[in-house]
Amino acid sequence: MFVGSLCDIERYRGLFKSLDVLIDWLADHDPQDLELGSHQILGDKVYANVMEATTRAPEDAHFETHRRYMDLQIDLAGREAFRVTAGETSPVTPYDEKDDFELVDSDYGIDGDLADGAFALFLAGEPHMPTLVFGEDGPSPVRKVCFKLIVDELFA
Repeated sequence: MFVGSLCDIERYRGLFKSLDVLIDWLADHDPQDLELGSHQILGDKVYANVMEATTRAPEDAHFETHRRYMDLQIDLAGREAFRVTAGETSPVTPYDEKDDFELVDSDYGIDGDLADGAFALFLAGEPHMPTLVFGEDGPSPVRKVCFKLIVDELFA
């Protein structure tokens, strides 16, 4: 996982091919201008999913993982917390190859947030729990974008 300020994303250039594509796109586009739904940036290699949700308590959520894509998430309106785990996991749902998605649980988590222009890049295979209640806010609406970045091994 990488956490940083979106205004400093250029410093991550060269880490992943799909991230470089996104960095170039962000130089000319404002994610705030994206409407709800999916938006291709480079076919199925880099795309954006814009969504609206209500934040939830960690006990009402599971960790999600992906094998083919990394997630770079930012909040467009509202704010959320997230959790990642490097601990042992147990499956909740089987891996869905079509949607590149599975749910797992873990007793261990590291917390962070997406307030004030922050982004979080969750690597493929890294269990993460997004859209959590921020601090003492309680369940709150959030508008966010999840950029899907294909892993280098599948970029070609």
